[in-house]
Amino acid sequence: MNKIAEIVKKLTEDFGSSDPFFICEQKGINVIDSDLPECVNGFTITMEGIVFIVLNNALDYYARKITAAHELGHIILHGSTNSVRLSANTSFCVSKLEREADCFAAHLLLLEEAEEMKGMESVTSEDISMLTHMPKEMVESAFFL
Repeated sequence: MNKIAEIVKKLTEDFGSSDPFFICEQKGINVIDSDLPECVNGFTITMEGIVFIVLNNALDYYARKITAAHELGHIILHGSTNSVRLSANTSFCVSKLEREADCFAAHLLLLEEAEEMKGMESVTSEDISMLTHMPKEMVESAFFL
């Protein structure tokens, strides 16, 4: 996952920010809110060459930001990969793409904190999760595996 950390570092240097909404705006990615089923936080879709991140309008501030960062990760890491088509028509492990997008989101949203935490042995994924509102599994995928 070091490759993902490097991609995030370069991205944040290029845009001078780790805010997923700012990065999306600068890259011409449209972020829209929509009524979605409770089980769907968001998804990415491209229509006529225009890229959209669609977020569930019921999400709170933290979930909205985490979901936007996760979906941005799919766009940057996986390009035009259609995970629904992959899942239905191949034996490719779609969960790998989800783990990578989670890792991207964690690195993006915790970039400054990660630098400060290097070498601190007493910090756990639970501590970070509680402080940042980020799911523990997402934190672990980026920093503890």
